[in-house]
Amino acid sequence: MNERAPTLAGGGARSAVPAILFAHSGAELYGADRILLELTAGLQARGHGLQVVLPGPGPLHAELARLGVVTHRKNLGVLRRRYFTPRGLINRLCRVVRAVGFMRGLLRQHGIGVVHSNTTAVFSGVLAARLAGVPHVWHVHEITTRPRWFARAMAACVGLLSQRAVFVSQATLEHMCALNPRVRAKAVVIHNGIDPGRALDGRRGVLRAEMGWAPDQPVVGMVGRINWWKGQTKLLECALLLAPRHSQLRWLMVGGTYDGDNRARDELLAGIARHSMATAVQVLDFREDVGNVLADLDVFVLPSTEPDPFPTVVLEAMAAARPIVAFRHGGVCEMVEDGVSGLLCTPGSAAEMAAAIERLVSDPELRLRMGQAARQRVMSLFTREAFVQRFSALYVELAAGR
Repeated sequence: MNERAPTLAGGGARSAVPAILFAHSGAELYGADRILLELTAGLQARGHGLQVVLPGPGPLHAELARLGVVTHRKNLGVLRRRYFTPRGLINRLCRVVRAVGFMRGLLRQHGIGVVHSNTTAVFSGVLAARLAGVPHVWHVHEITTRPRWFARAMAACVGLLSQRAVFVSQATLEHMCALNPRVRAKAVVIHNGIDPGRALDGRRGVLRAEMGWAPDQPVVGMVGRINWWKGQTKLLECALLLAPRHSQLRWLMVGGTYDGDNRARDELLAGIARHSMATAVQVLDFREDVGNVLADLDVFVLPSTEPDPFPTVVLEAMAAARPIVAFRHGGVCEMVEDGVSGLLCTPGSAAEMAAAIERLVSDPELRLRMGQAARQRVMSLFTREAFVQRFSALYVELAAGR
C-alpha cells in the first residue's frame, strides 16, 4: 500500500520524497504529453509534490488538473525547426531568459528538490536548476538526426549541464552517445510504461460506422502527428501496392499537425486524391478516443521513416492486442518481438512493409496470436508501476545527494 509521504514546503527541511518541477515542451495529448500524464499520476500516489510548467494553452492543462497537479503557463522558448534562423534563435534566447527567472521563483516558492525537463526541446529547466543548485534530470524522448549541428549541440548540452539523462530507449541512448560519448556516464534507460485503460476503453464498430466501412472489411492504420518523418506517405505507398489484390482493404491515418504547418497533410491528401484512393484511405484529425480507433484496427502500422524513439501509441496498440508492423529501427525494436508480437521490416522498404501487412491481413489466426503476445509483453515489461517506481527512486537518489 502506498502511503502519502509529506511533501516539501518552501523553506522547510528536505523531504525523503522530493518535490518535482517539470518543464514540458507542449500542452497537447501526443506521446510525450501522455507519458507526462502517466508519470505525474503515479508520482502523486507516491507523495511527490508536483509543479508543471507548460509553454502555452492546450488540453494537457485540464488533464493534469483532473489529477490534482498544479500547472503554470509560461513561454519556455521551446526549440522547433521553424526557429532555426538567426532571428528565430534570438527570439528563443529571450524567451528562455525570461522563463529561467520564472522557474527560479517556483523553485524557491515550492521547495523543489529536482527539476525534470521533459524532452530536449526545453532548455530553461536545466538553466534554472543550475543557477539554483538543484539536481536536474533531462528526459530524452527524441532521436534527433537533422540538422546535424543541432543534434550535436543538444548532446553537448545534455552531457555538460544535466546531473542525469534518462532515455526512453536504448536506441535513443546510443544515438546521443555516438554524438557525445560523455553522455554515457550519466545516462540511464527507463522504458515508458502505460496504464492500458485508455487503450482498452473502446468499442469496435464506432470508426467503421463513421467511415461507412463494413464490419468484415479489414482495416490497417496508424496514429501519429502528420509530419515529414512519421511515414504517412509510406503507408500510402503500401496501400497502393496492395490495392490491386485487396480491394476491400481499408486504411486509416489519425493525427493532427503542428500549428501553422499543414504542408505534409496537404501533400498527403493530394497524393490520395491523385491516386483515386479516397474511398480506401481516410485521414482523420487528432482524436481523444484512441480506444475506439484501436478497436477498429486489425493491424497497427508504425511506418516512421526516421527512428522513432519509443512511441507511446505502439504500447497502446499492443495493450489493445493489435499486431504491429514497423520498420526495424529506433525504440520499436525494444517493444516488439519480431515474428512474435509483430513483424519488423527493412527501414524505408514499402514493398517489404506491404508484404508484412498482407501476411497479417490474410491470416486471422496469426493476427490473433501476435496480438495476444503483444498484450502480454506490455503487461509484463511496460507497466506504469515499474516506470514510475524507477523515476521516483532516481529523484530520491538525486535529492539526497545535494
